Amino acid sequence: MSKPTTVTGRELYELVPTVYRVKDEDGHLSRYLDACGVLLDRLRATLEQRLADAFPASPPEAMPAQSWLLPYFADLLDVRLVSPLVPGRRGEVARAIAWRQRKGTLATLEEIAETVGGFEAETQEGWQRVAVTPRIDRPLLPAAAYGESEPDPSDPQVARRHPALPAVTVDVTLPSRAVACDPAHPRAKLTRFRGHPVSWRQLNPHGEPCFPGSFEDASQRTPDMRTPDPHAPERGLFHPRRLLVFTPPPLGFFPFEVTPLNWGDRGDHPELVTDSGGDPRTIVNPSRRPGSALPPATVLITTSPPLFTAASVTVEDLLFTGTLHLSAGRITLRRVAAKKLVVDTAGVDVPVIDAVDCLFDEIEAPDGLVRLEATTVVKSLTCRRLQASDCLLAGTATVLGPAGSPRSCVRYSRVPASLLALPQSRLERLALTAADPIFSVFEHCAREGGSRLNDQFGDPGYGTLHPATPDAICSGAEDGGEMGADHFRASSLARAAVLTKLEEFLPVGIEAVLVPDPRLLVEPPRIVP
Repeated sequence: MSKPTTVTGRELYELVPTVYRVKDEDGHLSRYLDACGVLLDRLRATLEQRLADAFPASPPEAMPAQSWLLPYFADLLDVRLVSPLVPGRRGEVARAIAWRQRKGTLATLEEIAETVGGFEAETQEGWQRVAVTPRIDRPLLPAAAYGESEPDPSDPQVARRHPALPAVTVDVTLPSRAVACDPAHPRAKLTRFRGHPVSWRQLNPHGEPCFPGSFEDASQRTPDMRTPDPHAPERGLFHPRRLLVFTPPPLGFFPFEVTPLNWGDRGDHPELVTDSGGDPRTIVNPSRRPGSALPPATVLITTSPPLFTAASVTVEDLLFTGTLHLSAGRITLRRVAAKKLVVDTAGVDVPVIDAVDCLFDEIEAPDGLVRLEATTVVKSLTCRRLQASDCLLAGTATVLGPAGSPRSCVRYSRVPASLLALPQSRLERLALTAADPIFSVFEHCAREGGSRLNDQFGDPGYGTLHPATPDAICSGAEDGGEMGADHFRASSLARAAVLTKLEEFLPVGIEAVLVPDPRLLVEPPRIVP
């Protein structure tokens, strides 16, 4: 005796008297109620979605309104949607009234940056970072307002450390940095470091900064009249009419929290990696698929898989620090990062490599057609024929096709000068640029201990673009977004959207400046009293 599989079918089945369920040995009653449940489940889902569509500001655990309705709600509330992210646009509508009621406050500006950009943000008002002359008639706030004990005024060496004094010369005997604290502390702030919320406060505001130029730096500087420049991190930041918005650098494909997996041990993790082993062969991360009940997990394959011989291989949402090698057939990749991809298949009419939203160090397909979309190749690309759109080819690119073979086609991409030099008979081109990309490089805590720069494949943030990258790359894709593997994350568009949104809520004459800060990736330590 089988039970119905639909939700309403099971509910109807439980309402039937037990005597009829016992007699339903052939399952006819169960299947009949299940057939009714199919229709009733769809009616229920339609009614629930209709209810959710009336409340765009629903809580996270509730069913959300459909994204195509957000512009209509925005028109009703006179909101200009600027975020490239659906959660960001949803937040713009949901918080429109609250933001207008608190317009210009520091907490609101920080909330706008985090909602629109989809990243953590810490804000500082420029006038608080500018050196001013102490005034005798200016009363001091009590030290208790800063969570400190009142210093002894009779001792000059102690009295000068009063947290309300506008001291300019730093006290080299005291370290100044962020430390974790109790949420009830008067100066406590709540920030998410790598997704983990931590309450922190500024330790010794008058001390010597442990990390100059970061959000942990509270020292006061001489006003800088220069225009902010992303190529010069501290240029033009310290000015009374600046709002400093510190943001963590994007991590791209390689976050800090990953699930390392040896290729030979993938059978021990069926909830993470599905490998049919047949032909065609599919290797995916089920937790990244829409509607999956599994928590999202980033799976990092730490060893190179063996040689693939299947006629068709599909790989989705996985990271490989080694080489993917296909001796025959074709390979399809979606949201994949691999250090090296080698395909020995010959053919210029059907792509042997079809990659979308991917990151590679090297690609080698000397006898085949390579089709790339929104993909970054950091070091080298070799193929017989190339079809690319919205791509970032940062290193060398060699297209070996003879003059008589079908033309390659590259559009809305960054390519090396060698490709631009190919004749029109070999390469059809549209909206290309040879501007040099600037990849984000910062110090990070390595997984094996210590710290190093993220200049190796597999490091957090590898292959992501720095804000100083030319606009020809940051906004050169067909839809106005950035070229390369981060196109689907819309990192560059999100930064631009934050600045655009803040213009509506900043006081007249105040300019917001985004400051990349790797220190927002490190949790502050807790000081033991």
